[in-house]
Amino acid sequence: MPCHYYGIFSACYKGLYGEGNPEPIKNHFQHMRGLYKMKLIVRLIAVVALAAVLGATLVAQDDVDRTDWPEVFSFGRFAGDDSSEALLNAEPIRAYLEAELGMPVTVNVGSTYTAVIAAMAAGQVDAMEVGPFSFVIAEREANAEPIAVGASESSLDAGEVAVYDPEIRPFYYSVFVTKKGNVNPVTGNPIRTLADLEGIDYAFVDPASTSGRNAPVMRLINEIDGLETPGDVDEWLNPIFAGSHPSAMLALINGDVLAGSTYEGNLINQRTEGLAEVCGFEDDQTGVTLTQDTLDEIYDDCPDGSLVVIAQTAPIPNTPVAIRADLPQSFKDAVQDALLSIKDKPEVLAEIGRWYVDPSTDDVLADELGLETLSDFYDVVRDIAAVTAEQ
Repeated sequence: MPCHYYGIFSACYKGLYGEGNPEPIKNHFQHMRGLYKMKLIVRLIAVVALAAVLGATLVAQDDVDRTDWPEVFSFGRFAGDDSSEALLNAEPIRAYLEAELGMPVTVNVGSTYTAVIAAMAAGQVDAMEVGPFSFVIAEREANAEPIAVGASESSLDAGEVAVYDPEIRPFYYSVFVTKKGNVNPVTGNPIRTLADLEGIDYAFVDPASTSGRNAPVMRLINEIDGLETPGDVDEWLNPIFAGSHPSAMLALINGDVLAGSTYEGNLINQRTEGLAEVCGFEDDQTGVTLTQDTLDEIYDDCPDGSLVVIAQTAPIPNTPVAIRADLPQSFKDAVQDALLSIKDKPEVLAEIGRWYVDPSTDDVLADELGLETLSDFYDVVRDIAAVTAEQ
């Protein structure tokens, strides 16, 4: 049976650490609590600053057709390890949308991706950001449609603010990660290729996570002979579901698993926050295709004990903002316009920390990716969903 982690503390706590050895989790919790307090102060300052910006730039919405608009716009997000922090991090965009739309906006967080999808299906949230694979599920189960795609720099140094960069592409890679020096206990081989994952304890994020589960599963099915379904993958290695991307890497850092999957940006975050030494990602650059020669070079140069990438998945579209398709078109257009205009508002962008694009309207990207509509951008994810639907 897979072991299920939820945040810093897990259902497997006793079995992993023993009753008398709580120090690995205790020490990490104390460290994270300090980081959280600092983030809380910074975010509160940012929200106050954003309110001032919006107060100066708000434009009246009297000329917009508001027929059948919802009285309150409810936005759904995945809580991750800490629902309070998730709500705090969402406050700048909540405040921005409230000002731009001229109506109350609330943010609701779910303990899982599935919970957010269920909330949309029940009409409890009107829009959401829960990952590309979860969007495809929501498209089927909650009548969701994409209206914009998030983009951002992978990391910022202290004191830096987000600035729109048209060179940043709205897709990324999921990566297979191990700790340099980890050895497959069955074969005795160092873990440095996908074949070396057979039989080991392996951290996924959530069954509905694109980069934390389904894209890696698809890569393994395409790469390893004899693997045809997610069930085959789960028999081939020993999976746990960590509940969030940081928790998946925490399980690897603490030695509870020998490898795991996450998105590239999470590794940058781990390094930036001082939680792990991570090899590669020069200048924190992500979205770069790594050849096997490059992967080998990075592994060979990596110090023992550091996190290192041994393989990538196919490129994955960034998380979309998905909205209920049955809402009035004028309302959907207004939300989309507000999101797409963030990149043109430097002060707002600096507080929100990300911008939104529609790659189907970018001639270069649309031609390169074969896009006629924004929905086409997620065909690769639908292909993954078709293979992993029975898990």
